[in-house]
Amino acid sequence: MKIEKFTNDDFAKAAPLAAGAWGDFYADERQWFIDAVAEYILRYNYSNPSLALKAVGDDGVIHGVLFANFHDDKADVSQWRENIEAQMTDHELERFRLLADYMLEVDGKTVQCMSDGEVKLSLFISNQKGCGKLLLQEMMDEFLHRDLRHLYLWTDTSCTHEYYPQHGFTLVGQFLSEVYDSYAPGYTTYIYKKGISSESK
Repeated sequence: MKIEKFTNDDFAKAAPLAAGAWGDFYADERQWFIDAVAEYILRYNYSNPSLALKAVGDDGVIHGVLFANFHDDKADVSQWRENIEAQMTDHELERFRLLADYMLEVDGKTVQCMSDGEVKLSLFISNQKGCGKLLLQEMMDEFLHRDLRHLYLWTDTSCTHEYYPQHGFTLVGQFLSEVYDSYAPGYTTYIYKKGISSESK
């Protein structure tokens, strides 16, 4: 397994990985839509190329990605989104925009907690045992090299959010999603923070 920088050329190759992570939420949709959602998640979170890694197996397949960014980083996905939305049905467009609006909502609330010298883990996916740990070790080394103080991330009720307080993260905020309220009442998002040190690797 090799850890390398993620580049613009990797979106199509990493889309199956992201589709595997979120495909169950859209299992009743056509594969094209699932792939479009997966690629959007990748593109939206790829806002700082210097903090984007991939884990590549001996077979050349991407088995993991890890993206991070600062509070003022923002990916320009408007043109890509416009092109892809033009190919969607009304039903698909509604589901897609729900996801896009939710990510904007929770990222906005997360960066409000952050300041200079702090970083956000924006996307972390792996489908092979061990590669997630390798990605995180490499990224933590980069954080230490840059003298960053705190790592932030958000998660929600669709994930095993209980993991984080058991691994040194502090809950700094939680809220009910206004975007998802009509779709999934009670859908809760959690914002966590952890100090960055050589011991936290």
